[in-house]
Amino acid sequence: MATLDSIRRDFLFTAGIARALWRIVPLARNRTRVLPDEIERLAARYGERVALLYDSETLTYAGLNARANRYARWAMANGIGKGDTVCLMMPNRPEFVAIWLGVALAGGVTALINTNLTGQALAYCINIVKPKHIIVAHELEAAFATVTSLFDASIRVWTHGGGEGRRADEAVTLFDDGPIPRAERPALTHEDRCLYIYTSGTTGM
Repeated sequence: MATLDSIRRDFLFTAGIARALWRIVPLARNRTRVLPDEIERLAARYGERVALLYDSETLTYAGLNARANRYARWAMANGIGKGDTVCLMMPNRPEFVAIWLGVALAGGVTALINTNLTGQALAYCINIVKPKHIIVAHELEAAFATVTSLFDASIRVWTHGGGEGRRADEAVTLFDDGPIPRAERPALTHEDRCLYIYTSGTTGM
C-alpha cells in the first residue's frame, strides 16, 4: 500500500509540473509578453467576470484592466518612465493591484511598502529605492507623517482615499481608461523590474 501511495504522489507531482511548464514555457519564450499584456488579454476574454474580491469590494477583469490603464496614463503624465520607482503604502484591496499594474504598464517599478512600518524603518524602505512618487492610503497618513522630514523633499507625495494635498484617486479620474496604443508604451521584457518586495526578520533593515 505504501508503494502505491508513493507512486500516486509521484504521478500527481509530475503531472503538476507538466501542467505548470505547459503554461509557463510559451510565456518564457516570448520575452516581450509581460504581465500588463496578460491582464489585457484576460480582460478581453473574461470581461465582467470577477477578477478581484476583497471584503465588499470587487473588480472585474475589464474593470481591473481599465483602472490599470488610467494609472498608467497618470504615471506617464507625471514623469514616470522605464525604471522609475513609485512607493505604494496601502493595505490589501483591489485598487492596490490596479495601481502597480498601471505603473508597470508605464514602465515604472512599484515598491510595496509594509503598512506596519513607521519612523526610521519606514524611511529606510523609501530612501533605498529612490522613488519619484509616493502614494499613501488615507488611513496610513498618520504613520507616514513620522517620516516626512526623513526623505528627499523633491519626492512627490500623493494621498489616496482622502486627506489634503495631492489626491491620486482624484487625479487618476482625469485620464482615459481605454487601451494604450503600443506606440505610446515603453518596450518591456521579462528582464525589466516590476516590483520591489521587501523582506525582514533577523537581518532588520
